[in-house]
This record gives sequence, structure tokens and C-alpha cells, in this order.
Amino acid sequence: MKIKGTEKVGSTKVGLAFSVKKWYNRNRKGGKDMLKDNSQMVLDLSPYQGLYEVIIPRDHILRRLKENIDFSFVNPMMRKQYCENFGRPAKEPEMMFKLLFLKRLYDLSDERLISSAQTDMAYKYFLGLSPEDKMIDPSLLTKFRKTRITEDILEDMLKETIQQAIQKGLVKSGTIIVDATHTEAAVRAKSATQVLRELTKQLRKEIYKHEYDLSERFPEKPSIEEELSEEVAYAYELLEKIQGGVEASDNAEIRALYNRIKELLDSDRIRQIRSKDDEDARFGHKTATSTFFGYKTHIAMSDDRIITGIEVTDGSKPDGEQLPNLLEKSKRNGVAVKEIVGDMAYVSDNNLAFCKEHNVELYARTNSAVAAAANAQLEEGFSYSKDAHMMQCPAGYLAMRVEKRNAANGNTCYNYCFSVKKCKACPMRDNCRVGKSKSRTYSVTCANDAHKARLEFESSEEFSNKMHIRHRIEEKNGEMKIAHGFRRADSAGLVAMRLQAYFTAMVVNMKRITAVNPG
Repeated sequence: MKIKGTEKVGSTKVGLAFSVKKWYNRNRKGGKDMLKDNSQMVLDLSPYQGLYEVIIPRDHILRRLKENIDFSFVNPMMRKQYCENFGRPAKEPEMMFKLLFLKRLYDLSDERLISSAQTDMAYKYFLGLSPEDKMIDPSLLTKFRKTRITEDILEDMLKETIQQAIQKGLVKSGTIIVDATHTEAAVRAKSATQVLRELTKQLRKEIYKHEYDLSERFPEKPSIEEELSEEVAYAYELLEKIQGGVEASDNAEIRALYNRIKELLDSDRIRQIRSKDDEDARFGHKTATSTFFGYKTHIAMSDDRIITGIEVTDGSKPDGEQLPNLLEKSKRNGVAVKEIVGDMAYVSDNNLAFCKEHNVELYARTNSAVAAAANAQLEEGFSYSKDAHMMQCPAGYLAMRVEKRNAANGNTCYNYCFSVKKCKACPMRDNCRVGKSKSRTYSVTCANDAHKARLEFESSEEFSNKMHIRHRIEEKNGEMKIAHGFRRADSAGLVAMRLQAYFTAMVVNMKRITAVNPG
């Protein structure tokens, strides 16, 4: 046990304050916390502790967070991630957690975070440090993220924030709102066209250098304005014309490039050709004419604005598929869900059946085109893009238009028309119903009788009143993006994106708790 003496600051003696730093296991015996390892307990009598009361305003957000949020759950939750008997004692998990919390709260890099924490008294107060304490090296944050925090721990941490909100009476109803928000990848992605064009260029360059005779077989290059379909068609023709020469060549680089291009062209996901800087990110649609490269965070939030569950996927995943996960996570986190409010992406026969099975009412408006696509038995690879309002094929192309027709039996039929030009050049054409058809259309049927009761429910006053609260989750998405850097991923990879999403969710939850309970 270490005890520091008293000092004077100028002519004023600063009152001593006790800051107990401890590494402990929270064993419940007789209602008391028991310290497992007393050797790691340090009692600091800092002569400067009283500065916090003078410098930090009562309404400062970090003071309110420290006074309203119980962070003691972190140490026992992460106990299993450390060796308790061997090696040098690690930095206290609670302090490391709070550092990552500050990183998301203020949207800082690791280096900027540590630099600010060294000089900002509010940071040190929140971290439980004395004013004169030195900060850790930024590299320890990376180690903590990669080696200490697992997906299960993230789920448990988020659950803890929800439980504290429930205990403070901030989750009053059984209503949750669901939505998805997108985050751009940490890298600038090259389009499929750019990647394929660069590879064919490299191949031609190597052939010019080492197998010049093969260059006479090169087909005419497409213009730089051409789309992916033309670039794919050119790549196929190029490989076909030089195949014999490449097989006879002993140049390893030429053969490697040839095989690389062939592998991409033969892939079932030609539209997912992308730069290799982020293997997990995917293209998704913002609208019918704009895309993003990155991830989606699917969010469930109480109508009191507490996030009750999240699911992180790549950018290509449809929103509606995540509703069962969001419902189950919200329930596991202590929310007695009775109602779900969402947009049209969440209305499908599967989701309606799932909600009925769990005695949950789904308040989401049926769009006839969405319902038709969602309720039909779609062939594998086909999906309806809610953001683009159009059917999407397995190769990633959107339909150009949709034609609505009424069948003789009263059912409504939707014909999604794809580009003939793109279908002809698509490498997946032979295994695609649309690609093999002359009309290049994909048809789905919506049974009016089956949805009559649903549409009547959606026209009720009760339904309309529930839909008025859906904007709250859009506001929450905006808060996460604008205030906490959620527009863009910090690092590459789904694991890193998941950690960023969970900590951002915990930040906005704890902010909400302090806003309602200012202390």
C-alpha cells in the first residue's frame, strides 16, 4: 500500500481526497464486494485532487456521466480476459473502457485522445486519475481492443447500459423502433470496373515485356467511360484469345495475373469485386442512383430513445432480415417488447409470422412493391432494395423499371425489367432466370386477399399514431453520425466496425441517462 504525503499549492492547502484504485473481483457475499487481491490496491492521497471541484463545472458532461453512470461492472465483466496470477498487472479495465468511451464521445483518434487526456482535467476526473498522473501509451488501446474485448463482452456491456436505464425508469413502455444506418468503410473503395481494368492493364503490360507475340492477339480495349458489363466482356475476350499462349508461358507473373482475373470473372459475386483494403465491406444502395461502400448497423431503440439492441453487417444486407435478431436481443437485454415500429423494409410474411409467434405487433407500412418482392418465393440471390426501391439481381444490378399488372384472378403482378445490354455481358447469365429469358424480366405476385386485413390495420388511427414516433430513431442515427463520428469507420474489418458501433451505442445511451437524470 502506497501513501503520498500532503503539500501546499501557493498559500492554499488543497484538501486531501482518497482515490482508491483497485483491481478486484466482485464476489457477492453477504451483499458486500470482496477484494480478491489486496496487493494490487493502491491508496493515493493526492494533494491536487481538490482542483477538480474548482475547475470542472457541475454541469460538465463528464461530471454528469461520472455521477449518474455506474462503471463498476467493467472490471468483473472482463476478469476472465486477464491472467490473475502471472505477469505484470495490466491497466485497470475500467479505465481502458472509459478511454474508449471518451474516444467515441468526442470522436478522437487514439493519439489525440491520450494527448487530450494528459492535459484536460475533466478527462482525468472522469477516468478516476489524479491530476498529476501520467497517461498510457496509445498502443495499449489497440492491444486492449484486439485482445481483451470479445463480441460477447460487447453484448454484455451494452446490456449493462440498458439495465441502468431501466433501473432509472427510462424504458417505460414495451415499444421499440427499428432502422438501419450505413457507415462508409475506412478506405476509399475502387469500383469493380476500376479493379478489373487495372488487372487487365497489368496483364497486358507484363505480356508486352515478356511475351510480346501474345500482344498481337489483344482485342480492342473498351473506353474509360464504359460500364462494368463492357469491362467484363472485354476481360473474357482477352483471356480467351491469350489462353493458349499463357498456358505455354513460363512467366509466373503473367500466369498469376491471368488466374487472378479468371478467378474474379468466374466468381458468383462479380459485383463484389472491390479493393482489398477492407475485405469485409460491401457495396450497398443509398438510393436508386447512389451507393456506398461499407457497413450497416441495424438498430432497435425504445421510444424513450435508449438503444436496446444492434446488429452489424456488411453494406449489402437487407434491413428486414435483421428484425428477428433485434427483437431477440432487445428481450435478452431486459426489454418487455410488445410493439415494433419500423419502415416498409420490415414488412414481410416471415417477419409478420415471427412477430405473431412472439405476441408482438408490427407497426410498419406495407408498400405494395416491397410486399410483393418480400412475400414472393424469390430465387436465391434476388432481393428487393428498400433504399433503391427496386429489385436487385444476384450480380448486383438493379432493375431499370417496374411494370404493374392486374391478373385475371385479381392478384397484382409486378414485372421488374433489367437491362438487356448488361444481362448479355453478365458472367452469371447462364445460371440466372432473368439472364436466360428474352424479356429480361423478373415477376412477382402479390395476393390482394392475403394482405387485405393488413392494409385495413394500416389505415387505422392506432397505426397512424404509432408511426408518428418513427422519426426518433432517425434522429438517433443522426446523433451517432454527426456528434460521434459514425459516418465513417475508424478501421477496416467487421470486427473493428462492430466495436465502434457498440461503443457508439453505449455513449448515446449513457448520454440519454444523464440528460434525463442530470444529477
